[in-house]
Amino acid sequence: MTPLALDVTNLSQIQRAVDEVGTLDVLINNAGVAIYDDLINSDAIEQHLAVNFFGMFKVTRAFLPLLRRSNGTIVNNLSLAALAPLPVIPGYSISKAAASNMTQSLRALWLARA
Repeated sequence: MTPLALDVTNLSQIQRAVDEVGTLDVLINNAGVAIYDDLINSDAIEQHLAVNFFGMFKVTRAFLPLLRRSNGTIVNNLSLAALAPLPVIPGYSISKAAASNMTQSLRALWLARA
């Protein structure tokens, strides 16, 4: 196993990580942020989405060619807050719900290609 630390909101860091990896069997998306908010501060919601959803999406998309070659798999670290939102972190819940739906969509698309 080779853990890679990177900023999932930074495309050049994502690409550098892809370039460092020759083969890939398992991609574990573990980046996340949780900020207390009340849906008033759009910056907090945007940060949740940037890391918890779009970051996961961009990293997954970047590594898909390597995973296809190895017939690898993806593990996305999600949260029960995707299904049962918490009132003190609604932006987090929204972003995890989006990530959960992306995970299920990707699963269906991946199986359709198999």
